[in-house]
Amino acid sequence: MNDWLSKVPLHWGKIVTLVGFAGMILWAWFRPKTYIYQGAPDNRKWRDLRIWATFALGAQILLYALFR
Repeated sequence: MNDWLSKVPLHWGKIVTLVGFAGMILWAWFRPKTYIYQGAPDNRKWRDLRIWATFALGAQILLYALFR
């Protein structure tokens, strides 16, 4: 039943994961500002969750890309 999966090279798992992380970063940047700053007392730049998500997922991408 899973014979096709054993024929897929292992590096494709890394590629799919990296594309998924990049997709999450893009998804975050397409959220409206009203959603991003929801519940925040002000609209300061350091409260922008898109920036924090980019840094956090960027670190994950770096780790996945560098280590096997």
